[in-house]
Amino acid sequence: MTAGGDRGGRIGRYVRMVAQPGKGSVLAGLLLRVAEGLRESPGCELYVVNLSADERDTVWVTEIWADEESSDRALSSDLGEVGIGEVMQLLTGPPELVDLTPLGGPGLPGP
Repeated sequence: MTAGGDRGGRIGRYVRMVAQPGKGSVLAGLLLRVAEGLRESPGCELYVVNLSADERDTVWVTEIWADEESSDRALSSDLGEVGIGEVMQLLTGPPELVDLTPLGGPGLPGP
């Protein structure tokens, strides 16, 4: 197991998106459709949509990818039935990204 800034291997990301007032569940529904479209996407190891417990219009996505190339390829595609444009129209601003280096733990597939 290695830690550090080596971006050649597995990558993780938290994405925070804030929907227009009252549209959090609509945004979550669209992102769940995105998740379905990514189910068979090469390199997508985890894509979990989370609705914030205390901010009803805030959705968090937890992502784990085999490598950055897999993430770039999948997320620049049409994302299954949902285009990124539909998601962006619901947001109050750009998504906030936190890039991570996954190290291991329950639920994380082996290397």
